[in-house]
Amino acid sequence: MTPHPNQTGRPAPSRGRPREITLAVGAPAHGGHCVARPVDDPGGRVIFVRHSLPGETVRARLTEMTSRTWRADAVEILQASPDRVDSVWPEAGPAGVGGGELAHVALDAQRTWKRWVLADCLRRIGGQEVADAVASLPEAASGAAVPVEPMPTDAEAQASTSARRRALAGTATRTRVSLTVTDDGEPGMHAFRSGAVLPLRRLPLAVAAITEIGLLERPRWRAHYRPGMRIEAVAPSGGEPVVLLDDRLLTAQARSTGRRRVQEVVDVSALGLGELTYSVHAEGFWQVHVDAPRVLVERVVRAALGEDLDRAAGSRVLELYSGAGLFTLPLAALVGGAGQVLSLEGDEQAVRDARRTLHDHPAARLAAGRVSPRSVRELAGSFTGDRPDVVVLDPPRQGAGREVIEAVAALGAERIVLVACDPAALARDLGTLLHAGYELGSLSALDMFPHTHHFETIAVLDRA
Repeated sequence: MTPHPNQTGRPAPSRGRPREITLAVGAPAHGGHCVARPVDDPGGRVIFVRHSLPGETVRARLTEMTSRTWRADAVEILQASPDRVDSVWPEAGPAGVGGGELAHVALDAQRTWKRWVLADCLRRIGGQEVADAVASLPEAASGAAVPVEPMPTDAEAQASTSARRRALAGTATRTRVSLTVTDDGEPGMHAFRSGAVLPLRRLPLAVAAITEIGLLERPRWRAHYRPGMRIEAVAPSGGEPVVLLDDRLLTAQARSTGRRRVQEVVDVSALGLGELTYSVHAEGFWQVHVDAPRVLVERVVRAALGEDLDRAAGSRVLELYSGAGLFTLPLAALVGGAGQVLSLEGDEQAVRDARRTLHDHPAARLAAGRVSPRSVRELAGSFTGDRPDVVVLDPPRQGAGREVIEAVAALGAERIVLVACDPAALARDLGTLLHAGYELGSLSALDMFPHTHHFETIAVLDRA
């Protein structure tokens, strides 16, 4: 057992003067930090340092020292990586707000960072069986993890002839922003791993429709703010932005409105469906990157129903963690009246949203309830055949878990499409599916959260 820091002769940081240390920075680890060790003790204690890059030497301020983990923030770069750039969001730097921990990393290097993290999680958490399955895929060049792909808007910005546009690639892409009002009445965000709220002066990751509202500076908004108030700004693709102040809903002009829903329009012409319109509660979950709904629908639906969508009619699809129906709508439209899409979602408001969206699609049956082994079996028993042809599941960050995954595998569907937003959860769920006899057919990773450590993955498995 590692001794408590105070038993090692290395005191915990004092409140008045945090301890500083010079670190040699190594590989990135899951969570937005790198593994580092003291320069004068290369075999010494591991310290997880943020705001650094592999290969750098940094002066770091220790922020946490427990018996299990030491953490630090890099506050001075003594030897910089060639992948370091001027931060697109300095307020998310050391001692700043959470949510932009890779803002100092070149965008291509961010994707390399995430690829390393994905490979590490698949090997370390998933085990050798998972690592071998991924290494055998054509997309995993040279036995490494699959590449992390840019979203179209970000790729276009990086390819621009404008140096300024290239430097700002990955910014102005978030259609949802969450803020909290400080004790002094200033709009801000929580500091990393802290209950403290820090005031903000910029929202570089938000789409222009949100920044133009002026939540941070305009008097018409500040007149509404109260300490501790939650602020949610939503810029839907099918209408004007709205702002939630606790439970009050206001227009972009800071006027009260009775409209509680927004419209999201997703162009899926690539699937032959044109534009799809969704009704979503203003407080409901929706993918935040401006490109994410379209890219995810195209990828997941093709994975579930096959490239030849003309043959999708009559297919039977079980969808778990279906949210507001992002995948349910195109799946129901393509399987037609002869097919079935049975979905299950634990958030009742999301199910109500989906029902409004899918009211004229008889192929879809939408159920509200917790996803559990029992609910999976009961819902699957409603198919006209003996089992679904395909299962699509998009669980929350912690993953579906062993028991649910085992229940899904026991259904015997020919294909399972697993969407995961956390590589550790992906590794665990993949391991369970492989152990149950499924084979990994493809794995893709999407950089849907630039300037943060998060990314999305889609795994496609077929029954052996």
